Amino acid sequence: MQPAHLRAASAGNGPLASVMRWISARRVVAVTAPAVALAIACGWAASATSPLAPGATLLTGLAACAALRYPAVAVGLVIAVVALLPFGVVPIRLGVAPTFLDLATALLWASWLTRVATGRDRPRHAGITAAFGLFVASATVAYLGSPDRLVPDETARAFAKAMVATLAIVPVAHLAADAGVARATVGAIVAFAGAEASIALALHVVPRDLAYRALAALAPLGYPTGDGVLRYRPDTDILRAIGTSIDPNMLGAMLMVAGSLGVATLLAPRPPWPRWVTAAALAPVLAGLLLTESRGSWLSLAVAIAVIATLRHRRLWLVVALGAIAIPFVPAAQRFTAHLVSGLLAQDRAASMRIGELRNALAIISSAPWVGVGWGIGDRSIDLEFTRGVSNIYLAVAQRSGIPALGAYLAGWAAAAWVSWRGLRATLTDPEDDGITIGTAAAITGALGAGMVDHHFVSFPHLVTLLAVLAGTLVARAASAHRQAQPARATGMNA
Repeated sequence: MQPAHLRAASAGNGPLASVMRWISARRVVAVTAPAVALAIACGWAASATSPLAPGATLLTGLAACAALRYPAVAVGLVIAVVALLPFGVVPIRLGVAPTFLDLATALLWASWLTRVATGRDRPRHAGITAAFGLFVASATVAYLGSPDRLVPDETARAFAKAMVATLAIVPVAHLAADAGVARATVGAIVAFAGAEASIALALHVVPRDLAYRALAALAPLGYPTGDGVLRYRPDTDILRAIGTSIDPNMLGAMLMVAGSLGVATLLAPRPPWPRWVTAAALAPVLAGLLLTESRGSWLSLAVAIAVIATLRHRRLWLVVALGAIAIPFVPAAQRFTAHLVSGLLAQDRAASMRIGELRNALAIISSAPWVGVGWGIGDRSIDLEFTRGVSNIYLAVAQRSGIPALGAYLAGWAAAAWVSWRGLRATLTDPEDDGITIGTAAAITGALGAGMVDHHFVSFPHLVTLLAVLAGTLVARAASAHRQAQPARATGMNA
């Protein structure tokens, strides 16, 4: 607001009034001229190409502004991309082809770094940052010393994206210290996973040619269009749910995380949102997870539920026992139980292949224990690439980047567990607990357990990012719970 003497001057007819009117006119021009130029540019782009291009550009700009202003929006955008368009590539080519995940991750980092630069936040969790930084440094050194060619090819891009995704734990561990951001993060995972599961269920029930055309329509965003778009259980015509995740196992991994969080918040003493909302999102998540035919994801969800039941909700064991007793009497469940048992006993081709992968991985690690054999195939044969693949995140890290990198990776998770356990204990007896801390802990346990039979959480950037977001949220919430418990414990001791 202008001072009184300036308002009076601008209302008069003197020289000062003329200057003030000139300044006001310049302000109007400064605001309207860019708006008019932007409108003209958008109109030209819409007529020359498609209305989608300028529309997407405007939406991206608005999203970027909102993400820089509100941290919950920055984290939510990352989760939305991970759940709905994990492999989406920006259709506008300007020399490079960034993915939507690249842009969302950049906004996430910008949101936190802006807060640090303006004094609204400060770096914390030095031990966790150092541990995961050591893993990235060890993997980078191993990559430079591996047989992979040091050129900006697809192998280099995949490696760089996986490393950047791993470090996403750093900004999230700071941003999620705000309770509202943490609730928004978990809510976004459950909600967007529910939407993705609904898409997967719809594609599963419609005629297969229609499902193929729907997925092929994503080709402008970099999605595949060949005969392998629809996925089937090996040696059968049983269609597996995939949604927009391309691979049913990757969809299963994401739905497993959402299912773990949904169960924990549904049973919490004081859930962060109405229970019926969680149940409505959880229903398609569990159904979609079942139809992925991903046995590793099933077992991971079982591990997560076991963690929740053991640490807090012990009555859940009764529900699990009753469900296990009822399964043999449900005809629809026999197909899934038979598939699970077949995998556990290594009776089918997919399970027996994984046993061979473990043997090959151990042999490869013993031949290159320090720097691994790299992330790409280079001039190697397709047969060797097949033998290098292993469905185990720990062996995959050691195989690609060497045993020192695996040690650093495990040290990072050990540091996160050490920081989180103190706060997690404080929430187990809290009558106001919202279930987010135990839910993220259970989901991470399930994901790391899934690492024994799958490699997705270290191989694909969107799932690496999802795991990092979970870890950052857990660290932030556990640290806050631990700090809040200290005064209460001191008060109790003094009393």
